[in-house]
Amino acid sequence: MIVLFTQHGRIKVRTTAEQAEAKRKEREKKLKIYTETTSRIYEKRKNGEMDKESLSLSEQVLAANPDFSTLWNFRREIFLHKRDENPPDVIQDFCTKELYFLKNCLQVNPKSYGVWHHRQWIMEFMPQPNWKEELQLCNKFLSYDERNFHCWDYRRYTVQKANVSPHDEFNFSTEKIKENFSNYSSWHYRSKLLPLIHPDQSGDRERVEEGALMKEFDLAQNAYFTDPYDQSAWFYHRWLLGRARPQMDILCLYVRCDDTHATVIVKFTQPIQVPKEDPHVSICGDEVQGQWNNCYYNNHPSTFFCGDGQSNFPNGTTIEAKFMGGKLERSVAVPEGDSEVWSSATESHLFRAELTAVHSSVLQQELESCRLLLEEEPNNKWTMLTMVLLMRALDPLSHEKETESYLEKLSQVDCYRRGYYKDLKRKFKLENAIERHRSNKEETRREIDLSNMDLTSLSHMDQLVLMKNVNLCHNQLTSLDECNMLQCVRTMDVSNNNLRFITRRHALKLCLLEKLSLSNNNITNLDCLRSLEHCTSLRKLDLRGNPCCLLPGYRDTVKSLLTNLQELDGEQIKRTPFIAL
Repeated sequence: MIVLFTQHGRIKVRTTAEQAEAKRKEREKKLKIYTETTSRIYEKRKNGEMDKESLSLSEQVLAANPDFSTLWNFRREIFLHKRDENPPDVIQDFCTKELYFLKNCLQVNPKSYGVWHHRQWIMEFMPQPNWKEELQLCNKFLSYDERNFHCWDYRRYTVQKANVSPHDEFNFSTEKIKENFSNYSSWHYRSKLLPLIHPDQSGDRERVEEGALMKEFDLAQNAYFTDPYDQSAWFYHRWLLGRARPQMDILCLYVRCDDTHATVIVKFTQPIQVPKEDPHVSICGDEVQGQWNNCYYNNHPSTFFCGDGQSNFPNGTTIEAKFMGGKLERSVAVPEGDSEVWSSATESHLFRAELTAVHSSVLQQELESCRLLLEEEPNNKWTMLTMVLLMRALDPLSHEKETESYLEKLSQVDCYRRGYYKDLKRKFKLENAIERHRSNKEETRREIDLSNMDLTSLSHMDQLVLMKNVNLCHNQLTSLDECNMLQCVRTMDVSNNNLRFITRRHALKLCLLEKLSLSNNNITNLDCLRSLEHCTSLRKLDLRGNPCCLLPGYRDTVKSLLTNLQELDGEQIKRTPFIAL
């Protein structure tokens, strides 16, 4: 409420309407000045007037609106112009004044992208920058708000220029975390510094020396026990668990030959660029040529296959694959009477390497700590999710039921991420099935049952490259894009899913596939069958229960699209023999 005195000395109280009108006039006045000043600046820039007035006018506008990028660009143009006309000491003075102005702008908006960017540009432009003063400025603004990530980014840049040691920065991050555990920027900065000052003796850049690691676990534990619902410490804890990177190796070498051509499949422990890694395949010491194909159609796949090589291998032939100049190699001998053979490395704990590089005793200790916290905070989603990941890293099969129960509870307490937890549950089911198949020595049967898992997508298909029979029925799949990895498959059951298309991106190129069931899906357009044209061995196809079966001329259309097909929906296909005239 505003109180005014009239000329007769009587008190007059301004009404709400009068206040609003006064504010409106004040805004219009400021807007007019702002617009006129901005127009004047644009005119001067257009005319190339790089003078003091241009600096003064742009300073007025930027002081009120520090995020006006065009005006920062104009000021940089003026500074570049002045550098050509003035000695270094004059430029130094200009830059010093600009830094003072920028400091004032940061007082208005300490998280302005434009101000921090322009400050970095000025420091690079300045003849003699004082990096220690810049470091002090960063510390000052972080004292105002220790979570100002713009300032953290600028500080990392300043630290490099000032040659501050990683140890000093690590201690600085410790101070900031102790001041406030809820400081994601500081935790993140710490994750970049820790491998530099405490590297693991193995030389793995993903790992940290064990003694330092245990101290960090204690620090993170103190943070999330203090505030179990703050996510920053939990994210750092998850980073501490690490992501192991398996040593690059050839995991499997598979060779198949028939009357027309030979196929060599090579699976690696890590994604690889085959042309870059100098691949060589030799038969009894003689190198053979072939075209390497990428099943995933991306730049860094983990599995390649090579076709159209020598078609007949004498019994006892040794086939050898070499990559990376011979650093990676695996060989296999073709036994008498066999048309296919493979050599696989023993791969224990198939999916655990995706989760952690930490020793199992540390994982068990962290799991027990989380159990204690969960007793105090039974509905804490971060605790439960961390426990799920720890159990997956320790032993996914023995913790299978407990993991599923926690994911079910997470779907209830964190309902906005219910879909994420469902996807995790599906992914873990698929991984468990593959791990169980591998651990039970079932790979020799070369068939796997992945039915009734509620799968909506397929992952890890490269682990099934040797499978002949794959059962994917009664899931929720919408496409088979990942199935190109199944280069040995003969029979696939994908009935009772949600397929509208067979593939969305690339055609299936499964040259050994003989029988495919797509019954009881949602396929409406027969054109999608063109994605099966490269499955040259396909003889039996089941489309019963799909809307496309009701289309006029359904069987004739399928027959014309898939010329090698012999059986459709359980009935033999009758083809008119071709009679040459």
